[in-house]
Amino acid sequence: MPSIARRSTGPASRCANARRVTCGEESEINDEDRNPAILTIRAAIAEWGEAFCNKNVDRLMALYAPDAVMFDAIPPFSSGITAMRDKVASCFPYFPDGFAVDTRDLTLEVGGEMALAHFVWHFTDLPADHPAGKHWLRSSIVWRLQPDGGWLIVHDHCSAPFDPYTERVVLDPDAPVDQATAANCSDH
Repeated sequence: MPSIARRSTGPASRCANARRVTCGEESEINDEDRNPAILTIRAAIAEWGEAFCNKNVDRLMALYAPDAVMFDAIPPFSSGITAMRDKVASCFPYFPDGFAVDTRDLTLEVGGEMALAHFVWHFTDLPADHPAGKHWLRSSIVWRLQPDGGWLIVHDHCSAPFDPYTERVVLDPDAPVDQATAANCSDH
C-alpha cells in the first residue's frame, strides 16, 4: 500500500483556523507540513488564490491538466479546461482590484501519484454589496503527479451547500442547523 501523507487543520470555530491568501502573501507552514508533496500542493493552492486575485487567467489555468474536469458553483456545472478559462475570464472584470481569498479547514492527503485537498473559502475585501462576497464555497481538488515531478489539477469541484427544504444556498458554514429540517431528513 502506498504511503499517504495527511495534513489537516482540524475543525474550526468561526475563523479560528482561517488562512488568508492574499496576492503575494505566503501562508504559515507547520513542521508536520514539511512533506515535499504537501508543500507543493499548499503552494499550488496559494498560487490559485494569487492568480485569481491578480485576475491572471493564464497563470490560473497553468495549474490545470489539459484533460481536467471542473464541477463549478456557476453553471454549466461540469466543464473542461477551455470552458473554465472562458468562464473565469468573463468573471474577472466584475472583481475590484485588491480583493483577497480566505480559506479554512484545509485538509491535504498525498498518496503515490495523486493528491487531494478539501477546504472552504470565500472572497474578502469586496464592496459590501458585491455578490461574490456574500457566501462561502467548498472545494475538493485532485492533483496528479506529472512526469516532470510537478503536480497539476485533474479535478476541481467547487460548490455551495444548500438546504433541500428551502432550496436556498447556505451562506455561512457556521450557520446553526435547523433542528426541524434535520429531523425531517430522517423521515425521508
